[in-house]
Amino acid sequence: NTRAQGVALGQGFAAGPIVQIRAMAAVQALLYNGRTVGESPGGGGSLPSAPARLGPRRRLTTADVDNDAFWSEFMKRPDAKSAYAAQKRLQEKKRLWLEERQNIEKRGEHRRAVADALEEAPAEIKKLIAPIFHIRIVEDYLWQVLDQECKLKTTAFVEKLRTDAKVKSEILNFRENFQAGGEKRMEDMERQMQAMNLAIAAEDAKKIEVVPQKADIQTLKELLEYSQQCKYEGNDKFREGLYEEALAIYSQADEAMKRWKVDESMKNEHKWLTDNHLACLKNKSQAALNLELFQTALDAANDALALDVEDHKAWYRKVQAEKGLGKFKDAEQSLARLEDVAQWCPDRRNILRDCETERKRLKLAKLKNKANTQEMLGKAFEAGVFSLDRERELEEAAKSLEAPPSKAVPKLEAGQAAKKPALKPPEEPPPLERNITLTAALAGDLMDELASAYEQKWFQERVRKCARDSGFERSVFLMRLKDVAFQVQKPVLQKWGFDGTEQGVREMTAAIRDHAANGEMPQWLKDKQDRCLKLLYGGEQGGMLDILTQ
Repeated sequence: NTRAQGVALGQGFAAGPIVQIRAMAAVQALLYNGRTVGESPGGGGSLPSAPARLGPRRRLTTADVDNDAFWSEFMKRPDAKSAYAAQKRLQEKKRLWLEERQNIEKRGEHRRAVADALEEAPAEIKKLIAPIFHIRIVEDYLWQVLDQECKLKTTAFVEKLRTDAKVKSEILNFRENFQAGGEKRMEDMERQMQAMNLAIAAEDAKKIEVVPQKADIQTLKELLEYSQQCKYEGNDKFREGLYEEALAIYSQADEAMKRWKVDESMKNEHKWLTDNHLACLKNKSQAALNLELFQTALDAANDALALDVEDHKAWYRKVQAEKGLGKFKDAEQSLARLEDVAQWCPDRRNILRDCETERKRLKLAKLKNKANTQEMLGKAFEAGVFSLDRERELEEAAKSLEAPPSKAVPKLEAGQAAKKPALKPPEEPPPLERNITLTAALAGDLMDELASAYEQKWFQERVRKCARDSGFERSVFLMRLKDVAFQVQKPVLQKWGFDGTEQGVREMTAAIRDHAANGEMPQWLKDKQDRCLKLLYGGEQGGMLDILTQ
């Protein structure tokens, strides 16, 4: 029996999910040791959890092994499900253990290779690296230099360590952090680097276009079942008002269906997949609209229209998303296209009525946006935001960009000066006290962490909304951005030892500017700074990057 169980499990888990189920069920049946399938281990009586539709008690025969109906009913038993789940967990633990063992062995090989290469290094380099050589992040970096840079460029490893300024700066950075915070600081650095690498990998993965593969009948069946399950679960979350969870479920189904395609010659199967994907994308767009994630909603609506350009619901979602993004002209064009599509719909009267209502809402949104922009600009003029020396004002706004929000002091007109007491001028900020100095490598790490914070989706949405609300006016945008930016800057400040106040922002800015003295900032550090500012201003899609950098 033990051998039969092992054979069944080994064959089952090596063959695929369907055979896995059968193998696990076979082992469960073997555990009965010849008793009838319907009998309990104690003797007479049936299992309390066995469904009645399994029929009368009978012994397991060889014909049952190839009977899909028997296995389908058998796997509905709670004991069979739990045994299969336990075996799956065991297999997953074994897989993770094997991966970790392989990683440890590979890391040992890399460590030996780097140690051999360091034998020829001068004494000062050995003294620099020896105390930190056991740190994993240092091992990985030295292996990267040896494997990717020296071998590919046929450069001597020791010569690279001696002459390359960037490599020397990184090693000094590791040594200084180790001396300042010990192994705990190095573990924090490793986590930060891993998070940054994962973010870069995720960004690169988005740029890679997924080429759909042809699905066979079995794959299509499983894919349709999975998409239907996601649809039902997402709809349940949506009805409960849990829009974020619903959006995540719809996105999972969307990603799964993007990877597969069906030959158009298989008309029924192609229609099934297209209809399921279309419904999923429309639901995803609606969930994003409820969360005010208008760009996500617009992308989902465009993907839906790529599947069916005549789908009126997808056009309606697109109109709402473009209105939310402030693209009123595009929204009007999409609304006109929706009216054309509605002419061929059975429910065209209701659709055209909704189009007319949406057109009125669109006009009101345009007027409201225009009024808000004029009011905002009027207040900006009253507060003295715009002056004759425009460039000086912009420079001051840029310098105070990273400062926490402070209450503005309104100006009094000449006629009002006699009626109201004069307000005290704002207090001058105290002199800057420098307590922290950063090396070039640490400054680069700090800017990478700020960039990771700015890269968050919610922050990018807020910055782009700030740009729309400011009418894409530079000075007003910078003033509004100050409130939004400080929310993500404060945790980074405190993590790096700066005060979570305006003084901390000033000190951090000064520490970074130390490496730009006389305009001689290293190019690799300047690239990090440019990426950080690009994300801070909302990226290329935000509409402010070209305005602020021109």
